[in-house]
Amino acid sequence: MNSTIEACDRNGQKLTIEVSVDLRTARDLRSLLLNAAYARNNNGGTYLALLFKCGFTPARLASEIGAFKGVVRPEVAHRLQVAAIDHPEQLDDVLRGQVVASQWHELRERIEQASGGSPTASSREDVQFLLLRRWLHGLGPIKTAELAAQCGASAPTVAAAIKALAPQDVLRTRDRQVALQGFAPDSWQKWLGKSAQAPSVKFVDRSGAPRSPQKLANKLSALARPDVAIGGVLGAMRHYPGIDITGAPRLDLMIHGTSHADLSFIAQLDPALMRDDSAEGHAHVVVHFTQRRKSYFDVLDGYVWADVLDCLVHLWQAGLTHQALDLISHLTAQTTQPKEKKWTTP
Repeated sequence: MNSTIEACDRNGQKLTIEVSVDLRTARDLRSLLLNAAYARNNNGGTYLALLFKCGFTPARLASEIGAFKGVVRPEVAHRLQVAAIDHPEQLDDVLRGQVVASQWHELRERIEQASGGSPTASSREDVQFLLLRRWLHGLGPIKTAELAAQCGASAPTVAAAIKALAPQDVLRTRDRQVALQGFAPDSWQKWLGKSAQAPSVKFVDRSGAPRSPQKLANKLSALARPDVAIGGVLGAMRHYPGIDITGAPRLDLMIHGTSHADLSFIAQLDPALMRDDSAEGHAHVVVHFTQRRKSYFDVLDGYVWADVLDCLVHLWQAGLTHQALDLISHLTAQTTQPKEKKWTTP
């Protein structure tokens, strides 16, 4: 994941900062530097690559940079800089040497947002999520522009999301507002199937004596992370205590951010938890991500809970189909219809 930020260096010259996350191969590094060299040759200015979660040792990185600078013209080479960032203090030192104090704080925030996996966009399924949520809460139609603003999605994404819904599920008003007027079983399965394809990260306890999901959730509560919520079975049981399940087989967490978010906090839950994305049915912790503009997390008794629809997706992804259908039945039965319908269909 790369993001480009334009700024001015200490001499008032153009400074291009490229924030790269999870750069792992020499080929990718050389491609990044080659593109930067072409740009500096044509446009001038200074280039600074900030490598977060870089897969290179310091010696290997220095060797690659030195070899590259040895084959480009000196006047271009001296305007290409690369820094691997492993700790926040390193970013502080790099920025202080590049920009004036008046720019430093704002620039640091933009870099942290680009490197830390902050939400940037929404998918079709996220748009449909908001329509579903509004329907379940008995809210009326909404203009598509407002829907896009609330989701953080583009107008084409909103249009495509609405078009993908079953015609009988969609209510369109004369003043170009839209809402759900129902959600058929096939529609639920289609939305759940698509939503469950979102990336997730799995952790397995290697100690042989894993902590229970509830104990891990208690540890998370102590960390007071507003951007990390409890979902899955524990979340579903919080939203619907009567769900047909006796206990949580794993802890599902949801991060308000991208799959590049920092997951080092997992070690604080239990140092024995090791990442293993090949783990399927035996994962002890599964981390999901949402890039919606608003997380729709809820705080209760010191715990942060994912929205019930997100919990439903986690159940479906885990293969807990019976429990997912049980939760859908509960949600549709509890749907609050508006007392007064002040809109008319075409």
